[in-house]
Amino acid sequence: MTDRSAALAALADPMRRQLLDLLTDGGPQTASALAGSFEITRQAVSKHLAQLEDSGLIHRASAGRSVLFSVDPDALRDTAAWLSLTTLRWEQRLDRLSAMLDGSE
Repeated sequence: MTDRSAALAALADPMRRQLLDLLTDGGPQTASALAGSFEITRQAVSKHLAQLEDSGLIHRASAGRSVLFSVDPDALRDTAAWLSLTTLRWEQRLDRLSAMLDGSE
């Protein structure tokens, strides 16, 4: 189970969302390969990757002398499911409020 607070905090940063997109689209990659897509240092990318990893959204695996980062689809599904359910609840509340204000309830 994903720590939703940590996942949402990690997703709040645009750079981390971009890293997640790159990993989603391009599959497992090293920090150096990912850093090539940005105008920031490899160390800065590594810090963002560490936050994504701490949140449970990505994980690392050794591949010889390299470390590859990849998305944890289950963690993304869990976070997305929670967001979808929360969205549905709010839409239902807003629909009830709208009906009440319109006098149709």
